[in-house]
Amino acid sequence: MKRRNLLGKLYVLAMLGTVFLAAAIHEGRFLGYPLHPVAAPVNHQKQFSVDEAARLLPGTVELEFRSDDEAIAFAGDGRQIGTLLHTQPLARHITGYGSWLPILIGLNHEDRVTGLLLQKNDETPGFVNRLEKAGFFASWNGQNASTAVTLPVDAVSRATMTSRATIDSIRLRLAKFLEIEQARRKIDYYAVVVEILAWAFLLVAFSGCFFSSRLARYRKLILVAAVLLPGFVLGRFFSIELVYAWAIHGVPLRNQLYLAVVVFLTVMIPFLSGRSWYCNWYCPYGAAQELLGNSCRKKFDLTGRTARLLRYCRPMLFAVVALCLITGTHVSLNSIEPFSAFLLSSASTTVLFLALGFLFLSPFIRRPWCNYFCPSGQLVEMLRVGSGDQTQRLEGREAREVKIHAVINVLLAVVIIILLMSPAKIGNNVSEPEEAHKSGEVRVVEKITGNASETATSALSMSENQTLKTIYTRKSVRSFTGAEVPRDQLTELVKAGMAAPTARNRQPWQFIVVNDRPAMDAMAERLPYAKMLASAGAAIVVCGDMEIATAGGSEGMWMLDCSAATQNILLAAESMKLGAVWTAAYPYDDRMAAVSEVLHLPPHLTPLCVIPVGYPDGSDKPKDKWKPERLHWNTFSPATPAVEIK
Repeated sequence: MKRRNLLGKLYVLAMLGTVFLAAAIHEGRFLGYPLHPVAAPVNHQKQFSVDEAARLLPGTVELEFRSDDEAIAFAGDGRQIGTLLHTQPLARHITGYGSWLPILIGLNHEDRVTGLLLQKNDETPGFVNRLEKAGFFASWNGQNASTAVTLPVDAVSRATMTSRATIDSIRLRLAKFLEIEQARRKIDYYAVVVEILAWAFLLVAFSGCFFSSRLARYRKLILVAAVLLPGFVLGRFFSIELVYAWAIHGVPLRNQLYLAVVVFLTVMIPFLSGRSWYCNWYCPYGAAQELLGNSCRKKFDLTGRTARLLRYCRPMLFAVVALCLITGTHVSLNSIEPFSAFLLSSASTTVLFLALGFLFLSPFIRRPWCNYFCPSGQLVEMLRVGSGDQTQRLEGREAREVKIHAVINVLLAVVIIILLMSPAKIGNNVSEPEEAHKSGEVRVVEKITGNASETATSALSMSENQTLKTIYTRKSVRSFTGAEVPRDQLTELVKAGMAAPTARNRQPWQFIVVNDRPAMDAMAERLPYAKMLASAGAAIVVCGDMEIATAGGSEGMWMLDCSAATQNILLAAESMKLGAVWTAAYPYDDRMAAVSEVLHLPPHLTPLCVIPVGYPDGSDKPKDKWKPERLHWNTFSPATPAVEIK
């Protein structure tokens, strides 16, 4: 690569990085890290510490929490020692004489119980002392988890309720552990085969870029594989929407290694070699256009003014998208690119029509979307050709495209400089009242007497009420970008759900957070109105716990409590710029059975609903449901509709 060409490509790479950095600044996060100072989040207290774990598994120096009530214990040399299980909050409904019991269970690497540790509790001390003196907590030592869950342990006399609560709590937690372990060890052979085929296809596509003459005879077969594997089966493809999401939320290497490799090759192959690998050998939509194009040999010959105008469309569309990202203008990137049409269960109608429209043109115009409109293809092309002073006597169309690239780069650079120099745009997310408070400025507002002024003041305060704004802007989001939702945000959503009101404070609920892709796809397939799970980042399943509800005499109200929790989750998602939608499971027997089967729920858990959660693509909008005629004062009066006060 010549030095001048390298500098041109580095300039393009730096410009693209700055564009996505500017977009991330508007969102307040870059690569998953916050950019603006925010209040320190409250640390989520784990159920047990390393010191407590070391008492049951000697040598423990580090814990890797799988959840708040389960952790893997590691020695100083990184060797896995065993597993720690906590009975709470799972067994919170099981109480002894005075309280529920926080018990830590130690399992070695063979899943044998090494001991129990009763933490600080509110149970009557005399009963606990009686259990300790009788050696009751050592009854499970040495037992395998599968046998310990049904081990017949006698209750201690004169401490029957406390010992019974201990036995039931341990059995419940071990049973849950065994269910989870069985699900973890279950091999999804279909997913394994698909993953192997995906990597095999990636290797073939990579080879095609550098050995195209040798694979020319197999090109149609490779194109068909591109449509089926990266397109319909995997749904993994490169797009500006994907790069935008990763720039904000980080690259999910652990869950999306394959897609990360695809993006890396998409960027680096054209940058280093000048070859357009992704567009020619991987892109499923480009492959579909080429296959349909082969059905008709005669193509429209686009020449003259029409050809010149069309050649400007792709770089201009990319420039518009880039300017929207830089200025923080919200635009649904998935709606302007047809790639998500392969996700049939979650693709919007707009995207489907866009994809079908260009496929219809493909037999008559060679790759119409790729050659004239694709902004993602323009990004790849800029990395391939570079920009700046390209005086290598490039002829024809490529020379004109280089000039267009240079113009776009200069325009974007100017806008970025203006944007970065404007403190009102970036780095200043503090609202006016907060800023005034921090500066110590005190504003005195003249108090006007009379009902009119009081009404105006009330209206002003209502318009600034963030809670009301969240309620009014909440919408049911069914179209997601597919980006992963961080675990801490999912935890906050569940915490919001648990803050809901509940009859007699029984809290008869359990929340299952699902971010395992096979499980989400299985629910999407079996639930008729939850197809959007295929593109959501995660899901929260709200379940009624019949054991808690029955024990508290609130078995007839559990669905009300869980519904209140669900609404809290939906509002919390809106406030966090996430999207969510309530999809019902209860009271439909087939839907409840499907969710229970996929998630291996025990019989006492009844799934109320499944809440797909993710980053919205912007196509879903809030609805105005305000109907003044349904507001009545003091008594119901159907003949006299309510009058809205303005």
